[in-house]
Amino acid sequence: MMNILLVDDEEMILRALKRALFGDKWSIFLAVSGEDALSILEQVNIDIIISDILMPKMNGAQLLEKVSMLYPNVIRASLSGYSDSDLTIKGGFFSHLAFTKPCNPKILKKEIYHISDLLNVFPDKIIQHAISGINSLPTDPECFYRTKRVIESPNSSISQVAEVICQDPAISAKVLQISNNVIFRNNEDIVCINEAVSRLGTQAISSIMDMVEIFSISNNAPRTPLYQLQTNSHKIALLASKMVHDEEKDLTYLVGLFHRIGEYVRLKITPDLMHSLLDPKKKGQDKSHIETHIFKTDSEQLAVYLLKFWGFSKKLIDAVVMQNSPEALLNKPFGAASAVYIARCIINNQPVNSQLITHCSLENQFNTWQKEPL
Repeated sequence: MMNILLVDDEEMILRALKRALFGDKWSIFLAVSGEDALSILEQVNIDIIISDILMPKMNGAQLLEKVSMLYPNVIRASLSGYSDSDLTIKGGFFSHLAFTKPCNPKILKKEIYHISDLLNVFPDKIIQHAISGINSLPTDPECFYRTKRVIESPNSSISQVAEVICQDPAISAKVLQISNNVIFRNNEDIVCINEAVSRLGTQAISSIMDMVEIFSISNNAPRTPLYQLQTNSHKIALLASKMVHDEEKDLTYLVGLFHRIGEYVRLKITPDLMHSLLDPKKKGQDKSHIETHIFKTDSEQLAVYLLKFWGFSKKLIDAVVMQNSPEALLNKPFGAASAVYIARCIINNQPVNSQLITHCSLENQFNTWQKEPL
């Protein structure tokens, strides 16, 4: 049984949402303000909070930010009728999901069932609680400010903005997560950075960058790991995308860009987050040795958890996992995962599985790829 908290200052809308969700296997709690919502969260183990963005006193973005810090295990969703407003972007930044207002009850139910299924299949609640509290990933300051300069330039085109964003896994992941929320996308998932930037618009992208600057610039983190992660992932994404047919290039590029995103997760889980997860005053938290536990979890599994929480497609997630398993790739046709595996071997000067090259009949292409300028 899931506990869902609905927050809106308009009681008529609250009652309508409750009626729409009535009869399903979850308990509904109502709050008419951010303060009421926080009071309920202190008393009840809430699984999902769905909050209106435009509320007096404490708005929805402020509420969801507080929830992400105080109750990081709670799944957060925003409701807004203004897809292009700065406040909506801020709400989306702290949300796993974003819905239009008025909300289609069928879409709302579908997404809640998806979250319910996701929570049920997570074998590891410690990792689940840690990752559900992550709003953004760390990014190297130099890379971030280079990107921001391009975005803020009045002479930059959409394609130029997309080109610089797609060099950074952390920024790309956040832009794609927000662009794939219900409030911004149509029926199909967006897997192209250029399309995501076009869908959101430069004003929304600027708002996202402002939030990233506040919450994700890692001035206190070692620069070398972030810089190496970013440049290595970008090179592999570029090379891998050259290996596949046009219809697979966008997906392959993202798999290459995100293939080490689990390492970003490790860098993001700070002592402050560890403390909040272990605070005995917080309800519903696991009290075991989370720090040791997280750092023993392999990178691909951390990537799976994050990408699932952020709503990325199963096809992309499966490829991110498989790119590190050449034996499993022997049973598959050549595609995004195989291309990223081969590109990773070439870029990192590692031996490639010769059986895979033979299996996919890539002997001639492999020699050409090895000579590609990096």
